[in-house]
Amino acid sequence: MNNVIIKNATLVTPTEVLEGASVEIKNGKIHQIFTTPVEFDGENCIDIDDAFLMAGIIDIHTDALDAEIIPRPGADIPINVAFRELERKMSGCGFTTVYHSLHLGYRNAEYHSRSKYSRNEVFETVYKATQGSTLLNNKIHLRFELTGVHAYNDCIEFMRNGYISMLSVMDHTPGQGQFTRNHFIELMIKNGKTREQAEQEYEEKINRTAVKGEQLEFMIKTATDLGIPVASHDDDTTEKVDYMKSVGVNICEFPINLETAKHATNLGMYVVGGASNILRGGSLSGNVNMKDAVLSGSVDTLCSDYYPPSILHSIFKLHHEGNMSLPDAVNLATLNPAKAAGISAITGSIETGKNADLIVVKIIDGIPMVTHTIVNGHLAAKATSYINYNQKELI
Repeated sequence: MNNVIIKNATLVTPTEVLEGASVEIKNGKIHQIFTTPVEFDGENCIDIDDAFLMAGIIDIHTDALDAEIIPRPGADIPINVAFRELERKMSGCGFTTVYHSLHLGYRNAEYHSRSKYSRNEVFETVYKATQGSTLLNNKIHLRFELTGVHAYNDCIEFMRNGYISMLSVMDHTPGQGQFTRNHFIELMIKNGKTREQAEQEYEEKINRTAVKGEQLEFMIKTATDLGIPVASHDDDTTEKVDYMKSVGVNICEFPINLETAKHATNLGMYVVGGASNILRGGSLSGNVNMKDAVLSGSVDTLCSDYYPPSILHSIFKLHHEGNMSLPDAVNLATLNPAKAAGISAITGSIETGKNADLIVVKIIDGIPMVTHTIVNGHLAAKATSYINYNQKELI
């Protein structure tokens, strides 16, 4: 598909929707955009029959790869197999660039996974896979748990070795962030602990050694000096946002409340929310409703978090239910994450000269479905026929 015309498109640009448009791809780039109907024919022409043509989805935070490697506790899938199969799934969901968010230093996650793989093995194997023949543009987003002091040097080394394209710093210590003290105690009791045991575990967790102060600031500076964007995670106060911004963090991921999200936006940070929250209709843990946050202008970027298909469906949900313009909704998953990641010069929107990272979306029974995913001008996924079993015909 290095030289091809996609015609009869409902083209979604960063600012408008153009009907009857066409896009010419040459050598993996968007060569020309025709904003009015033009006659093209031949084997290098794809007629998409008024379906939506959009920039490919860029996901800067998805936990899907760790879940693909270890789908059940102790059930280790070969890392290379998991990587390849996840690529196939995500290409079908319209992703063209994926930042696989792999945790490091997160002892709880390692304990519950019961994996035989060390985190070093996961990072090294995944990085090597990203450098080979791939369907998508794959990158690694390292999620560093601040209580993971044992993994601090590994984090620095991974960044210096070029493995990491994004860093986020997270802290799952109860009493702040996602878990208030009461929320944590109630959760432990629900999981079978007595109140006394729950309170004892709470005290143990809040007194753990953590990476902070000069050590944290050195980690963030190492990233920024290497051109790696840095995100904070689960910010619950404006003071925390102020500190993160002051030490070089430019992305605020999953703000806990609307006040924090608004404050980060006012500071000029990119503010990232989970699309799964929008698709489901709210937060799993009672935090800010991302649909409200997006529509208020406090969140400018969507990521899939734990459910990759959620991004595409959230785009159209915001458009239809939130009266958000389709270009603005699409930008949440394309141009804005590209800007946050520092790659908007080459991808993230349908503009001449940019990489031909495109998706075709058809509405099937009221649900948006990807029929083509094109990455750097190459067809990564295609599913153009759906069987209507009542009428016994393809649609």
